[in-house]
Amino acid sequence: MIFLSQERLMLESEQAISEYAANGSPTVRRVCTQLLGEPTRYVHWHASYEHRMETVAAMRRRHRQILALRALLLRQIHGSALVRHLREHHVIGPARVRTLRLFFGIADACNATLMAHRDYLLSATSQVCMTELLALANDVRGVQLLHDYESVYGQFFGVFCATTCARQGDAPYLLAGLLPELRLAAANLRRKILEGDPWHMARLRDLQPLGSLMAGVTTADVATRSAMRRESAH
Repeated sequence: MIFLSQERLMLESEQAISEYAANGSPTVRRVCTQLLGEPTRYVHWHASYEHRMETVAAMRRRHRQILALRALLLRQIHGSALVRHLREHHVIGPARVRTLRLFFGIADACNATLMAHRDYLLSATSQVCMTELLALANDVRGVQLLHDYESVYGQFFGVFCATTCARQGDAPYLLAGLLPELRLAAANLRRKILEGDPWHMARLRDLQPLGSLMAGVTTADVATRSAMRRESAH
């Protein structure tokens, strides 16, 4: 059974960072450029990421590697959720301070911001690389499920933060009733991602490992860019 070696996993990931720093969408380009522009942080990211890829490579079965990458990608989505929430919902001022305290306790707001940005940068760039690897392995369904999960989890995370901050201030939050529904939707998607569809995983075992994505797949920015890069290589 053909599988991806650690060397191939790292090579593809390093190339992804460089390519997206030059040609990605504004958000993806920004995080990749920031990582490459900070040597100390890049070394830290590289060592941590290489350890994760060593675990993936040790699976030595392509469908198991795919499930391992999916699980790792879930963690990156969770790791980047806080800063995504602050930026996308324009959380500023006292509301921003309260939100940061939910995750960093009584840490100084400036220090909490720096820690949140550090976590985001490492998670977001790893997410770019791992999505690229799933695309490389033809896991189109996995990329789509993870894209859907990122959207649902982002909604859940936003409502959770707003509800918790409102409760701390003894104020009502009208959307709090959506939490159970969003939590269930996220949990159902997470289960599909981690378990894998039996038919889809069986089909993956029969595929050649390094083909291009199917034409027309436009799920997330990273997946789209990956498809274009793979097609141009042929």
